[in-house]
Amino acid sequence: MGLKLRFLSWWTPEWFLKRGLNELAFSTVKGLERVLIKEDPKFNNTKLHNTSLKGNLNENRKIMAINHNEIVEIMINSVGREKALNLGREAMFNEGLSLGRKFRDMLGVGDSTEDLILAAKILYKILGIEFTVKDINNHQNDVEMIMVVNRCSLSEYYNGDTCRILSAADEGVVQGLNPQIKMNFTERITEGAPCCLATLRPEDENK
Repeated sequence: MGLKLRFLSWWTPEWFLKRGLNELAFSTVKGLERVLIKEDPKFNNTKLHNTSLKGNLNENRKIMAINHNEIVEIMINSVGREKALNLGREAMFNEGLSLGRKFRDMLGVGDSTEDLILAAKILYKILGIEFTVKDINNHQNDVEMIMVVNRCSLSEYYNGDTCRILSAADEGVVQGLNPQIKMNFTERITEGAPCCLATLRPEDENK
């Protein structure tokens, strides 16, 4: 475990959280805009809300979520719901994968599941998300786990379609943090579930 990862898991300064949120917001919004521009050359991104994140963390999360909702709505109106979900999820997974790899290097994340979970907790703190992980096979290594999200600040603003698309970014981030682990959401608060559930499995089990 890297020293920076250990330190930030104990104490994460607000400047780090704000910087991380700015980077996540910029990456995801621009990723969705690229999809729209490719599919609809007439798309004008100047019609979107101001994406400047200059408030506190809660205000900035809300601004980001509102932008995500608006872009997803435009995508659905432009190309249809099914295509928008597929294109959006693919784009968000790739954005998340790139961010996950960057944070893996930045935080010094090793190959253990302990490092992965600690890094995920730090990044989810940026988004106002709290979770626990349950080992459902009761093994120490190479085991299927369930992530249980009991609190998500974004669920206060996201609709179901936006959450389904943006959750692909989370799945990409996890694989970027640890290439041997795949994450897949199975239940979402925004779709009426009491909590979000996601499986974490070693990659070879998915082949």
